Amino acid sequence: MAETTNTEANAVPALPPPGEMVKNSTALLVQYQMWRNTLAFGGTKDPSSIWNSMVRGDASEFVYYREIEEKDDDVANGSRELRLNVLSRQYSVLPGDETSKAKEVADFIQAQIDGLPNFYAVLDCLLDAPAYGFTVQELIFDTSMGQASLVDVNDCPQELFLFGDRYYPQIGPLQFLDNPYASTGQLVPEQKFLIYSYDSRSRNRKGRPMIRSVYWMSWFKRNLLRFWLRYAEKGPGTAVVRYKDGADDNERRQAVQDAEALVNSIAMAVPENFQYEKDLLQVARSQDPDTYDKLFQRLQYGITRRMQGQTLTSFGNEGGTGSKAQGQVHQDTLDQIGRGIAMGAQSVINRQLVRPLVLWNFGPDAPIPKWVLQLEEEDDQGEKMEIISGAQRMGITIPEKWARETFGIPTPAPEEPVLTPNISAPQVNETMDVRGTFSEAAAPAIVRREHSEFDRLFSQLATESRKDFATRAKEVAAATTEGAR
Repeated sequence: MAETTNTEANAVPALPPPGEMVKNSTALLVQYQMWRNTLAFGGTKDPSSIWNSMVRGDASEFVYYREIEEKDDDVANGSRELRLNVLSRQYSVLPGDETSKAKEVADFIQAQIDGLPNFYAVLDCLLDAPAYGFTVQELIFDTSMGQASLVDVNDCPQELFLFGDRYYPQIGPLQFLDNPYASTGQLVPEQKFLIYSYDSRSRNRKGRPMIRSVYWMSWFKRNLLRFWLRYAEKGPGTAVVRYKDGADDNERRQAVQDAEALVNSIAMAVPENFQYEKDLLQVARSQDPDTYDKLFQRLQYGITRRMQGQTLTSFGNEGGTGSKAQGQVHQDTLDQIGRGIAMGAQSVINRQLVRPLVLWNFGPDAPIPKWVLQLEEEDDQGEKMEIISGAQRMGITIPEKWARETFGIPTPAPEEPVLTPNISAPQVNETMDVRGTFSEAAAPAIVRREHSEFDRLFSQLATESRKDFATRAKEVAAATTEGAR
């Protein structure tokens, strides 16, 4: 097989069509669908039919996802926490190599991103992918000068897109639907869109939505709340009013109204022959309300664990238990999930936005820069910096490009002032982190160094004292011999 050259791998694709493909009129159809399905759960009593609709990939699946997120605060909070974990990370554009051309290309990409109306909002919408399975955003370009300049990025409703005919494997190219209920659509150039598929398996480009994975826990939790409220309403007991056999509809309705009045009214007037069940009215519900509370909490924890991998950072001490160490472990788990989502977003931006822009504007031979998010936490970076410093003291060479990518440090421009290291400056106490608090991550290395220094001093003391001891022993022996004479 012939070897593929770099130029062939970076073959310049056709310029994207200008303007918008997802028009306001099409988006309006999606809005009508959402309005019509605002009672999606209220109009469907069987939860299994909703589940089957989501698994099959019906046109209504995203309406259900949105309604769950709107109605369930734990689902909404879990999705928001994942987005914020990624959005809070620093990002930068690193040149493809150390040449001036690479710096020029990187500056161009940075200018394209900075020129967007709100790049933060672009990332925020892109990061809906874990909750909904995938996201699609249309890229708006200006191609009037024979090249491509990014003008805007518009978020699009997921129900307007498929990756194959509906109910077929979603493993093909992007299809744009005329309306949310269509079973097939028109193929569109994918260089016009940012597509983030989350946790995809078996090449399914629609991904695996987290909201679908917590559907049953959310459904039971919300219905449990309904039963709980009904229990509160029935605190005085259940009122039963008797009516005669053969009573007409009006008499039965009157009996129901009388029963409701027994529970809700302070005073009421009844005829002498008024019959009702006194025992049921006087006996309140015997069920312990704590049962509802415990089950409700358990479902909350289940949703949070599934979406964030932990609970302590959302609920404090779970069930009244927990510790600072457990909380740190749970935060680390959330950070690991956020790091995975960030790596996915980083790949989407680089392959679907940065790379085409470079090819269209600089050609296939230009060094392609990288848009990078801060993947390491501050403590991890401090520990890694300490390892690098130790490696340098042992004479191990550290590639500058790798170090810059690891710590997100851009390459300075030729005329740009740079900071000069000041080795005589006072060093920050190694046992303190940047906030002035004790750093547990640094402690083991510090203790090892202190033990090593103690061993060295003890060895030095033992060596020097051994000489003094030998000299003193000779003096004592000589004095003893002289006294014996």
